[in-house]
Amino acid sequence: MTNGTIYRTIAYARRLSGLSQKALSEKTGIDQSDISKIERGVANPSVATLERIARALGGELEINIRLKNEGDKDNDLQD
Repeated sequence: MTNGTIYRTIAYARRLSGLSQKALSEKTGIDQSDISKIERGVANPSVATLERIARALGGELEINIRLKNEGDKDNDLQD
């Protein structure tokens, strides 16, 4: 997942959950202006911030690194 993808995913999940940025702000304790910056891809949120957002949206944060080797299937490393 690229940075651009995670920002779009957060915005999509928020809208799908029927939450405004203000409502998500209230659930997470993150300023609405910071949520806006995250969704526009102009902020660099910490993993802890992303986790708070994911939980507030009813999800969980998963980070993985996908290694691609020639001739091999994708290898996912997940924490």
